[in-house]
Amino acid sequence: MSPTDTQTQRFGRSSYAGFRATIKAVGTGPRGSRALAFEEARDAMRGILAGEVSDAQAGAFMIAMRTKGEEPEELAGLAQALRDAAASTEPSGREPVACAGAYDGVADSPQLSLATAALAAAAGAPCVVHCGGSLGPKYGTTPADVLAALGGPGRPSLEQSRAMLDASGVALVHAGEAIPGWDRLARIRDEIGLRGPVHSAEKLVDHLGARRFLVGYTHQSTVPACSGRWSGWAPSPRWRCAASRAPTSPRPARPQASGAASLEMPQRLDLRLPPGGASAEESAELTRAILGGEEDGPAAVAVVLGAMLRLRAAGACDTVEAGVERARAAVASGAATATLARLLESCA
Repeated sequence: MSPTDTQTQRFGRSSYAGFRATIKAVGTGPRGSRALAFEEARDAMRGILAGEVSDAQAGAFMIAMRTKGEEPEELAGLAQALRDAAASTEPSGREPVACAGAYDGVADSPQLSLATAALAAAAGAPCVVHCGGSLGPKYGTTPADVLAALGGPGRPSLEQSRAMLDASGVALVHAGEAIPGWDRLARIRDEIGLRGPVHSAEKLVDHLGARRFLVGYTHQSTVPACSGRWSGWAPSPRWRCAASRAPTSPRPARPQASGAASLEMPQRLDLRLPPGGASAEESAELTRAILGGEEDGPAAVAVVLGAMLRLRAAGACDTVEAGVERARAAVASGAATATLARLLESCA
């Protein structure tokens, strides 16, 4: 049943019409809640994006889903609604790898997503980094903030994003520009201040024609939904998804991928980013230094390992060692710095 359907569901003396029935399904506690079917979750998100659901109902739904916890089918439905709403902008040439970390940004260490994508692109793996504006509870630095600090647009239009990809092999897509209704959804999420299922679903949108995904995660429970059961609901057999924690994470770093064996990433127990340096300006300065070969500390190692994962996701290398070698060669040859320069020039 669509969240805007006028049909009424009756439970004893109570009746629940429209989106209230959806809220009841997921929000009646451990004994009464149930998982939504794919279609129900998709229709719920469609209604929210289209403005057919009030702010109060949208907030109640997201809190209820956070409390219940999402199942893979629910996450798939939410992601499909986001994909359906997103503007279709197929790129020319090779398909990029879509890369997304937490949309609420990075607060305790440098934001290196743009540096990593630029290095991967320079080494042969086109990348699309997508994000939104800074969100609570973290209010961290986003890749868009770093792009702005580098002299690019803090909220590129879709035309600018496409131009970045065509010119340099790397692009940044802002969800607020790409998905109608996103800004309202982000405002509601910010008011709630809790992570929820959208934090996972938003990472699976195929911006600029991406069919391969590298998804950053923190909690192990995210992995089955994002990758382990991907093949059951991927829109196309050509889609591939891998989930990975950062190489600087204190937890085991074993990226998992659908349709392939787990990717074993080197675990450096001594690899910890120093605290601080998380502002957009500091992250931009570090991005230039890493891509230019002037920085070779933990941050540079993390960027090289991240680029290797993107190369693996793109099918551009067969082993960890080969990917690391290609990434380091792109820095040494000046290709990484040139890629960043083309990116910034394309949206000037």
